[in-house]
Amino acid sequence: MIFGIAALVLLAAACNQKEEFIPEETMQGIPFTATVKAGDISSKALTDNTTSLQFAWAADETLALVYEVGGTPYNTTATVASVDGSGNATITATLQSGVTNNTPVTLIYPASAADGTTGNILASAITTQDGSLSLARDIRKGSGTIKVDGTATLAGGATLTAQYALCKFTVKDVDGTNNLSVSSFVVKDASDNVIATVTPSPAASTIYVTLPASSELLWFEAVASDKPYVAKGTASLSAGYFYTPTVKMATIFNIIGANGKFYKDKAAAVAASTTAAAIIAYVGDDTAENGYKHGLAISMKNANSGTSTRWKTTNDPASNYNGDGHQFTDYAAAIAAKESGLALSTISGRDNVDDYPAFYHALHNTISVEEGMTASKPSSGTTDWFLPSVFQWNQIMIGLTGITTGLTTTLTAGYGANNLLTNLAATGFDNCRLAPITGTNVLHTSTEYDETYKWNYQTDATTGKGGLSYSQKVYSAYVRAALAF
Repeated sequence: MIFGIAALVLLAAACNQKEEFIPEETMQGIPFTATVKAGDISSKALTDNTTSLQFAWAADETLALVYEVGGTPYNTTATVASVDGSGNATITATLQSGVTNNTPVTLIYPASAADGTTGNILASAITTQDGSLSLARDIRKGSGTIKVDGTATLAGGATLTAQYALCKFTVKDVDGTNNLSVSSFVVKDASDNVIATVTPSPAASTIYVTLPASSELLWFEAVASDKPYVAKGTASLSAGYFYTPTVKMATIFNIIGANGKFYKDKAAAVAASTTAAAIIAYVGDDTAENGYKHGLAISMKNANSGTSTRWKTTNDPASNYNGDGHQFTDYAAAIAAKESGLALSTISGRDNVDDYPAFYHALHNTISVEEGMTASKPSSGTTDWFLPSVFQWNQIMIGLTGITTGLTTTLTAGYGANNLLTNLAATGFDNCRLAPITGTNVLHTSTEYDETYKWNYQTDATTGKGGLSYSQKVYSAYVRAALAF
């Protein structure tokens, strides 16, 4: 039934006041009452677990009703008025006037998840979460047909089905020994698009996350005690199911195996029937490598079978890859340029053992393979080997030393050694060589400074201080290959 209202007459309060026109009858919305139902979230734990999460309506919750009147789309909010003992909810609303019998309608729960009048779910509905079960987003969608007979209802009711999977993540370190209480937990797809950003408060190792159905590679990034962590895995998530996965996350000084997986150290990789390829040296997205935004790693051993590698010493340095005579002889300029060692090493003419030996040995990582170690790049998820630029080497040293201030080329004012060599050796990493520079440990793992010098990292054997530096190419150089992941 369509209700009308009596005409209202506004009398002029003064002789010059303009009278406001109000129509004699205004169309009202149509009262709507219907019953909707939702099945429980099924149990499908990754462990032997028969526990299921039960879904239940609550009074005063809201749903979105999306439909059209005369070709114009509308989004009307419906409210849960009551719930019966079987979990069916009675919802009420006032539909747009003019809606006709047999009008299709899309129902979305909760109403805040509806993307306007499109009948789609808002893309940002699950982007930001807090990791708690109470606020886990159980987003449901259904369809029905509006029946109008004076008042309105849904012909035959409607069933709303879950559109996402709900995961109860337990976050652990890479070998599963300790729980990690994370303050930030980010889930990304294989193309590095953020699916969900979870910020538990306080930090927690058990977090609930709503995710889309998926059967692709997912990346996980976390922060625990201000330390960056990363993990990856192939998800197999179905909408409406409850999962209880454990995410084992790696960090700096952990290992990337030949199979592309992360391990605590070389021994752990061997125990898992694979070999160690590289040690994680930096976790973050500033790698200067398109498509590889999770970090940098360096080879377990020096390239060229651990022997010294000569460098080209002509007036055409490899760092002149822009073709404009530019040479990064200034440390600050080199860092700011964010030049890519990968791009540099793959330019035609750089991969030549006679003309550019350092690049050649890094690109091919020509190491002497021993048990538990490989010169091959990991099977998936990384670039090929390359000789890192000074920018990338800077990121690596920030990661390994944890020092981000005072980054200069002055040995005693730059990076602290921070037990660097001890920490590297504990992973099975072949320790850096003593170069002919007396009393100095040198890692030669960066591109050329100019035609005479190359960048490297030094730790002073006496003071324990360290920093980015450069030395003449005539000295023996122990090239360390790198990769981005």
